[in-house]
Amino acid sequence: MKILLPLISRQEFNEEFLEKALAGVKEVILLLVIDVNAMAGQFGFATSEIMQGTKLMQKVKEIIGQKKKKCSEITEWGDTATKINNVATLNEVDKIVLMKQKGVWWNEIEKKLKKECKKKLEVIEIIPPEETQEKKEETEIARKPLWKR
Repeated sequence: MKILLPLISRQEFNEEFLEKALAGVKEVILLLVIDVNAMAGQFGFATSEIMQGTKLMQKVKEIIGQKKKKCSEITEWGDTATKINNVATLNEVDKIVLMKQKGVWWNEIEKKLKKECKKKLEVIEIIPPEETQEKKEETEIARKPLWKR
């Protein structure tokens, strides 16, 4: 199986995510999109963050290499969702694997890809260790107004 693994935030360098993403995979294409619409330091890689994105790609590539998977890398400039779709189509991948993110920018990308992309989209959600079920429930309760608790 051949997958496209877009690096759209700094969170993809996560062992649990990579373990799930690489299960049963023979070949990985890493994609770094330099998006002029991305907000530096928040989400995506802005033009001022090329070096950070490249370093992230190298770290992820090392992990993939340790797992004995074939890996290639592509850096593109442009709209993130469009580039993901185009690279997936051109490289005839079996699926696109993304790490679930939070925020409006992520929601827009996911929505565009689900609508436009003809490749299978797999979104993997990783719950940080500090977000255990108890903490989630506490947070949900704390967010409710006092009269609804």
